[in-house]
Amino acid sequence: MTSGLRAALAAVAALAALATACATPEGSHPTAVAPTPAPQAAGVPGAAMSGEDLASRIEEYFTKSVSPGITLEARDIHPSDVPGWREGTLAVTSGGDGQEIGFLVTPDGRYFISGEVTDLTVDPLQAVVDKIDLEGKPARGPADAPVTIVEYSDFQCPFCGRGYQILEEEVLPAYEGKVRFYFKHLPLKSIHPWAAEAAVATECAGDQSDAGFWALYHRLFKTQRELNEDNLHEKVTAFAKEAGLDETAFAACLDSEEAAAEVERDLAEATEVGANSTPTFFINGRRLEGAQPLDNFKAVIDAELG
Repeated sequence: MTSGLRAALAAVAALAALATACATPEGSHPTAVAPTPAPQAAGVPGAAMSGEDLASRIEEYFTKSVSPGITLEARDIHPSDVPGWREGTLAVTSGGDGQEIGFLVTPDGRYFISGEVTDLTVDPLQAVVDKIDLEGKPARGPADAPVTIVEYSDFQCPFCGRGYQILEEEVLPAYEGKVRFYFKHLPLKSIHPWAAEAAVATECAGDQSDAGFWALYHRLFKTQRELNEDNLHEKVTAFAKEAGLDETAFAACLDSEEAAAEVERDLAEATEVGANSTPTFFINGRRLEGAQPLDNFKAVIDAELG
């Protein structure tokens, strides 16, 4: 989301916390809002409103406070798992940028709470693991390893390059046979212009073999400083040839939509699990952000093994 949209949202007192939460979701808290009393139906206090009327009421309430050019749309209002409430999504758009904000609303349209609902009876680590799709993904380490590390990363990010060194030279050797490792894509396209194409290249290599995927993964990180937007295509093609991949099939894949779609799925999944910076690691569902030293990895892995 652009700073302009965040600033516009900040003007809405009820949504100010969520505008900040775009950058720091772990610091957000649900914000309760009490609109003016809902119209009463046929003299019955607190009568339930239809989904359309609830949507109109929410849009009217918040539109009064936003700057011109910002549009709000309350969508998909339906009964919530939280007894006595309905839930939906408030779509906020400005200048082509947008954000969707979950909310709860009372059936009579009086009270509105923005933010995600947390079920405290659900194991939060398992909830994260359940959102990560690992089926058919290239992996290293035994399938029955007690610890699974999933990394969301960006081949152009210098911190990811450092994270690569720590993981490959220290973490994985220290826990050989005890850890299974998966790599997923989180190219930060707005600041790293060749990261997405590099991610696509690894997917194309992975289409031919898991070994091909890991070959390009290693080459991209090891030559990170030599790569740029102009030479990337030539470089990844050479890397594929070195890895013994079918060059014709690899070249055709680079220009196809399938590999790019796989990268986009990883991007969407990263948002779902709260990976907003690179690198972000999930160790049996526990999040570890940044190029952390070995001791920080050990603290989490040893706790899981213990």
